[in-house]
Amino acid sequence: MDDLTATLQSRRAVLAAVATAAVVGAGIAYQRWRRAHRGTRDYVPVGHVSKIYVHPVKSCRGLEVGEAQVTKLGIRSGGVMDRDLIILDETGRFITARTHPSIVLISPRCVGDGQVRLEAPGMDPLTLPKPCDLRGDIMEISMKDGMVGHALDCGPEAGEWLDKFFGQQGFKMVVAKPGGQKRFPVNSRRYKEVARSDDKVGFQDYTPMNMASATSLEDLNSRLPNTVDMRVFRPNIVVHGSNPYQEDNWNYIRIGQVELRRMLPCNRCKVTMVDPETAEKDEEEPLRTLRSYRLPKEEMHKVLFGQSPLFGVTLGVEHEGAIHVGDTIYACA
Repeated sequence: MDDLTATLQSRRAVLAAVATAAVVGAGIAYQRWRRAHRGTRDYVPVGHVSKIYVHPVKSCRGLEVGEAQVTKLGIRSGGVMDRDLIILDETGRFITARTHPSIVLISPRCVGDGQVRLEAPGMDPLTLPKPCDLRGDIMEISMKDGMVGHALDCGPEAGEWLDKFFGQQGFKMVVAKPGGQKRFPVNSRRYKEVARSDDKVGFQDYTPMNMASATSLEDLNSRLPNTVDMRVFRPNIVVHGSNPYQEDNWNYIRIGQVELRRMLPCNRCKVTMVDPETAEKDEEEPLRTLRSYRLPKEEMHKVLFGQSPLFGVTLGVEHEGAIHVGDTIYACA
């Protein structure tokens, strides 16, 4: 009898293991099927693309364009990738409008063939070298959560231009090395639970793209003592026609052949307090008002973002393609 009981228990264990493997296998197969059948998602129209922004240099003035290519690394226009260039200070740390508000007065221009020209008040324009023509030591740039990417120095002329503009010494302009190591959000503390292994970025904070809503901005501005421009939030895509903050609930977004995946809400920092036209910094707004009604509510978001208010969403790229101002935006929950 003991032998029979042991045999039955052994068979049950085997059957349980087989059943578990079958469930896991079915789950994996289902996920693969979903990825292969993107068109079967229940998309509905939610608005249209009202603006597209490309930011060739991180934290500098963005370019409003009529169309752009969406790639796995983010938005590209005129052969120039979004946030592929960053400015380093004399210590080698990247700078933003948080510490150097006047950076927003630098206007990068795409001049063709992947080249960028820098313009700023009181400065002669400077055209940066083509990234493919740069030589020199590879620099390891760590920006967020130890996510390291490779970069190349754009040269002494760019450094001298920046020194003159900021009125101090030691600045460098660097560009993501063509074909070099990119930064992977899955390696970050904040995005490791929502990023995929093939998500990668240049010098964006964490994700290839971000989106904001014009009606959400209208709602915010109705609460502010002085209105703010959408540019303070530095989105790539602005959607118009949806309800305020409806974008919080979109899991997937389709624009033409482009398909995007919502990753997390976009938490907001002091960069939003800098006027993009004057570089003047407000000491409170719009963050104070945003905190009054846009603090994280989900437990996961409370842990990740603390007391940082939320506005807009960060996006991963599922399928590449072209987008244009006026394109219909479809979404599914």
